[in-house]
Amino acid sequence: MPDAPIPADRLQRRLRTAFVVLVLILALYVVWSAGDFRRAARLFPQYAGAITAALCVLELARQLWRRRHPSPMVLNTADISLSDEERTLDGLRRGMGVYLWCLGYGGLIAMLGMVWATAVFVPALLHLRFRSDWRITVGILAGLGTLMWALTLLLAVRLPQGWLAPWLPVPF
Repeated sequence: MPDAPIPADRLQRRLRTAFVVLVLILALYVVWSAGDFRRAARLFPQYAGAITAALCVLELARQLWRRRHPSPMVLNTADISLSDEERTLDGLRRGMGVYLWCLGYGGLIAMLGMVWATAVFVPALLHLRFRSDWRITVGILAGLGTLMWALTLLLAVRLPQGWLAPWLPVPF
């Protein structure tokens, strides 16, 4: 007698679990394979792999908990699709607007470099598009500037230089 087909919800749960297990295996492989690198070179892969593995273990524990203690919650963020409102012409315009903002940021990076592009783009996006308060915009910009400064100073990360980089000196 052939096996009965697996219901769709059980199949989705099993596929999610299989995906998390696959990512866990890959993360552990990254940690293991980075062991042969020099100390400075293995720092990032080992930390990133270890954090990814820890998140996978937490996700597996969450899935196990939900199987034993099901909740009446129907909404799952993995199953969210486009709403009817987003399928209209206005939804398409909003999506294209976000896409054009992203393309604009890429163009600014190519033209001005990462530091100056971020200094121009972040306030423009937050204040013009999302109408945020200037104090929040300046705080986020200061945090991003500090992050870029720390990456260049501590990890010697080379941020992309734009075409106009010879005429726009970077403060760090």
